[in-house]
Amino acid sequence: MLPIIFTFISFIGIAASSTGAVKYGELQWDPMALISNWDNRACRFFAAFSFALAALGVNISANSLSAANDLTALFPQYVNIRRGQLLCAVLSWALVPWKILASAESFLNFMSAYAVFLGPIAAIMVMDFWVIQQRKYDTLALYQPHSIYRYWHGFNWRAILAFVVGVAPNLPGFINSINANIKVGVGDHPYQFGWLIGFAATSLVYLAVSYAFPARETHIERAISPDEVYDEHGLVEGVAVDDEEGSGEYIEKKGLKGWADRML
Repeated sequence: MLPIIFTFISFIGIAASSTGAVKYGELQWDPMALISNWDNRACRFFAAFSFALAALGVNISANSLSAANDLTALFPQYVNIRRGQLLCAVLSWALVPWKILASAESFLNFMSAYAVFLGPIAAIMVMDFWVIQQRKYDTLALYQPHSIYRYWHGFNWRAILAFVVGVAPNLPGFINSINANIKVGVGDHPYQFGWLIGFAATSLVYLAVSYAFPARETHIERAISPDEVYDEHGLVEGVAVDDEEGSGEYIEKKGLKGWADRML
């Protein structure tokens, strides 16, 4: 859905800025600068409030929680979700966000650079899940260090190779966007379509390498969901509950209580 969403949002931004240029005589790419031209205070308030709410929601859901999740996975004995969010709030100052937001040009450069790396990552995830593994993941094994997804010494070299190939065409334009004094000629054109080019190139390389050198240990017969529970006897459907005779039969807990037990 990302290409569709990106295209729609880009269209809205271009359309709003273009109409603002016709009405107010100045092309303003900053939405806050655009709504400052409105005479109605209520309109300005609700528009500014919607931007503030969107910024807060995006930073909590897409930045704070995701960073906390990654830090928790890397250092589970030291970091939990709350500590990870606090670390994100502190370390984010190192990115000097006030410089990124200083102008629309610097912000767009930052977002373009961001997409150069996101496109290849998205391609690997999509192709691996939908095509290579055919939607069959052992979800629990993904979080076990010595499972079928360990690949070669803990690295999937196919994904690394495909990522490098997807990022490489965009690097000249990326360097030029950081320092305009470095001339790259026509090398900046791929960067203008960074996400799409990275996604397409990485997809082709990852599929080709994965079919030529398949990781057969990761191909399983059926998907294993997080609701399935492991114990010392192997894979079990449901939760272990001892009956009156102590036979320890495994039965499926139903309702809200069963859902909470499976999730926790």
